[in-house]
Amino acid sequence: MLVSISILGILYVMAMVFLALFKRCRKFALWTGLVAVAVTLTAMTITGSRINADARAAGYDSADDQRDAQRAGITDPAMWRAQREAHLKTWAAEKKQKGAAVKEMKDQESAQADAICHKDFNCWSNKFNRAATKVCAPQVERAAKNNFEWTDSFTSPKFPRATINDNGASITYVGDAIKMQNGFGAWIIMTYECDFDTKASRAIAVRVNPGQLTN
Repeated sequence: MLVSISILGILYVMAMVFLALFKRCRKFALWTGLVAVAVTLTAMTITGSRINADARAAGYDSADDQRDAQRAGITDPAMWRAQREAHLKTWAAEKKQKGAAVKEMKDQESAQADAICHKDFNCWSNKFNRAATKVCAPQVERAAKNNFEWTDSFTSPKFPRATINDNGASITYVGDAIKMQNGFGAWIIMTYECDFDTKASRAIAVRVNPGQLTN
């Protein structure tokens, strides 16, 4: 009974979340949803307590302990207590081994993807553009002696051009999306370059000079 109430409560809360998207129903959905959450949590708590109580009455430490015994194919609580530690160690070792295998497979896939990307100019330069922007932009700003203003946008990034160096070990990102004020208050468009270390994810050198990029 309580399990059914919990399931119905969860479904009702989901329905109220959807209903809250409509302004005229928002107040009703909010209040009834909160009541449903309270009822559902109470029912789930009571259900969990009863399940644990039933498991302990059957001779197990908890409902989880009983499920572990069922997983091992053991129905006798005394036999399970005698063999529990061995089964838990075996399962832990299997889980660790499986996790290591999954990690190794992901590492291999990542290495293969990197190898393919490394051979493609656009892929390799785009791969580090975001990290380079985060590291290089503040250093470009430090070159300003007075006020500065970025002029980049969603369609015009800070570093639209790149040159790959040392077989991909470093990339020089270039842009001109910044204006800096000189000592007379005039705004001057600046061109900047940032040598980015792809392995260490750091800026090696930054150069800023007056003028715009040429096509």
